[in-house]
Amino acid sequence: MSGLFRGLPGLLALLLAVMPCASAAPAAPSAAHDAAAFDRLIRQLDNGDVPLNTQAAVRQTLERLETLLPPDDPYRQRRYEYMYCFLAFDNDVNGGYAYAGRGIEQAQGAGDLEVEANFRICRGLYQSRLTTERDALPDYEAGVRMARRLENPRLIADALTWRGSAQSLLGEQAKALFDFLEAQRLYETVGNTAAAQSNLTSIATIYRRLGEYDKAGDYLRQSMESAQRRQDKQEQLVVEMQLGFLATERGDPAGAVAPLQRALALAHETGSRQSVGAALLALAESSNARQRYAEALQQVEAAAKEFQAVSDKSNAGMLALQSAKAHAGLGQHELAAREFDLAEASVKQGRNMRYLAELYDERSRNQEALGRPAAALADLRLKMQADAALARMARTQLTTLMSWQFDTERRELENRKLAADKALKEQQLVALERVRGWQWLAILLAGVLLLMMLGLAWRQLRQSRRLHRLALTDALTGISNRRHIEYMLHAAVDDARRSHRELAVIMFDIDHFKRVNDNHGHPAGDRVLEQIVQICQGALRQHDRLGRMGGEEFLVMLPDTDLEGGLQVAERLRACVAAARPVVGGAELQLSISLGVAQLKPAETGAVSLVRRADAALYHAKDNGRNRVEAAP
Repeated sequence: MSGLFRGLPGLLALLLAVMPCASAAPAAPSAAHDAAAFDRLIRQLDNGDVPLNTQAAVRQTLERLETLLPPDDPYRQRRYEYMYCFLAFDNDVNGGYAYAGRGIEQAQGAGDLEVEANFRICRGLYQSRLTTERDALPDYEAGVRMARRLENPRLIADALTWRGSAQSLLGEQAKALFDFLEAQRLYETVGNTAAAQSNLTSIATIYRRLGEYDKAGDYLRQSMESAQRRQDKQEQLVVEMQLGFLATERGDPAGAVAPLQRALALAHETGSRQSVGAALLALAESSNARQRYAEALQQVEAAAKEFQAVSDKSNAGMLALQSAKAHAGLGQHELAAREFDLAEASVKQGRNMRYLAELYDERSRNQEALGRPAAALADLRLKMQADAALARMARTQLTTLMSWQFDTERRELENRKLAADKALKEQQLVALERVRGWQWLAILLAGVLLLMMLGLAWRQLRQSRRLHRLALTDALTGISNRRHIEYMLHAAVDDARRSHRELAVIMFDIDHFKRVNDNHGHPAGDRVLEQIVQICQGALRQHDRLGRMGGEEFLVMLPDTDLEGGLQVAERLRACVAAARPVVGGAELQLSISLGVAQLKPAETGAVSLVRRADAALYHAKDNGRNRVEAAP
């Protein structure tokens, strides 16, 4: 399912209610069948070119599809059914989940991978509303894998946006951003403008959760302008919600009220009870932040009724948390304590560290008000642990994002240089044309002779360079081989001692690489090595040097770098490899590397001793569990 409903986590269910208790798609009528028109409408819905702003619009669209569906056409029947899965169950989550499961079984029986991928995404949507995004992630992952196997750019992009939304809500902002950016590139490649514009809202949410509020606001303004031009009220609803969250997180809960009230009005207009509940819950959070506790309780109660009506259990933790905050604010601390405990169990299940940190902070205040200093202290300690976990996640994601930004800026510089070179060559050609005249024959003859001489010389030079390059380059990966990197390291050690500069090295290898060869074959292992080298080169600085020592073991030379700087580069390499998903035979692999870092000491005997210490640190990293960085003493 592509551009229809690309709302963000917590707002993924902006699907409109059509038939509250539908259990199967109705049979197609016998008249007005038109396969070409059916395919065209399915394509428009997939691309998000048909805004569905009301229940009537959704109902009319499904009826139109039904009418156009040719009889005895199982291929198109399955496509009608996956579209029905997304559209018909907004107010019947359990029914939607069961319907998607049956659709998966039928698609598997027919060997229809495209339809199975869409049903996987649909089931993930309803799973996220029944339990948590983490439970929905396997279906989204399956959808991505199937789409890649089909090499269908539009379907790949769709699956990536759903997986990215789940990852973002689980705190994996860097992974989510990579998914959204790849989806954006694919949408632009296939010309799916509506989906690309909707995807900007997803990217804006990532920046909001990373604290890049100005950038998030810019993206949201673009998304709102696009949604208003297309008269897409569902997309406007999503953007208004995100503008409200943005104002709250910027410390302006009063500024959140207006966009959230607009979102609530749009939710009522579309008829989605889940969307109404989401808007009311967001308003409750704003009311608590403004110390309007009685109003917050009314909003929580109204939101709970909406969620209960559609069997949505994914917001139970947040409902309990906002209710507890309101009761605590009203001085009803015993009741608040019970609600905080209920909220803790639900939030823990979702593993959302940001909400846990907020919960422990608020519950600590409530414990203090109840005269329970020991319990208050215990909650403060839990809050500190949650804050520390959030800080670790932020550092890892910042490293990954810095690597991506560095790689993007480098590509832009290279593109500008290529453009400048092209312009210079064009100017040179124009100049050559001007000097041609009556002497053209003499110049041509001289040119022919010169070209012959240059050709011979160039061929000799190329042969010499090729032989020199073969002697210094690893044939598989194209980077320096062991002899070359060791030669450069000896020279760098001598230069560092002579000029009193810092020098560090990193030794790393790929964890459990033998399993890749054993499970996928050595040619696949070679392709993984090539992809890992490309990832690492993108993460290194311009003056760093990467070489292959043999097998899956590599050495990185870091001139003018101390131990602390070496550890930062090593962590960036580790994070980039961990976030990457090398593709082999249509399957995504998740790999990791272990790294050892050593700095040249004044009393170091030479390059051999330096590499030996880095190698010892590498094996220390492996002994300590792999996928980590260790420093040599």
